[in-house]
Amino acid sequence: MPVKEWPLLADEEILKTPVFTLRRHSCLSPKDGRSKDFTVLDVREWVQVLAVTEDRQALLVRQFREGARRLSLELPGGVQEAGQSLEETARRELMEETGYSAENWRRLVTFRANPAIQNNSAHVFVAEGARLTGRTNFDENEDLDLISLPLDSLKAMVLDGRIDHVIMAAAILFYFNSL
Repeated sequence: MPVKEWPLLADEEILKTPVFTLRRHSCLSPKDGRSKDFTVLDVREWVQVLAVTEDRQALLVRQFREGARRLSLELPGGVQEAGQSLEETARRELMEETGYSAENWRRLVTFRANPAIQNNSAHVFVAEGARLTGRTNFDENEDLDLISLPLDSLKAMVLDGRIDHVIMAAAILFYFNSL
């Protein structure tokens, strides 16, 4: 018998934070007809930007990540604000986190962030010809270092574990596979 979607019977808000809303979904199991509860993180859409300068440098940010309790090397990015398109969000996040803008943008790929417990996606954009055109404007809880690295070094950094954030790693490997 093929796997089927589970009908949603109830959706309850458990906790609301500035980053996510914790929800309880009660669903009907098509396999046994019983109600089952699941915990879901309701999260806004994310964007990541693989920004490449005219001299083929990739722009990354290093920041402290509380969940891992360590510094993380990542692509610039963040959450979509109400009323913004995904590309507008990507452009805003690149400027806020790096001070760079770019003329040539393309949407590379969309990934489900963690479909077992999250309802959002991560949308990856490539910004080519990035140039320093402004100043950074970090969010209240951001403290970032801008890192400029040769674009061709990124794949090796994923493969040897220096870039270990799975969404960043997937975005970088997808980029190189798409060339």
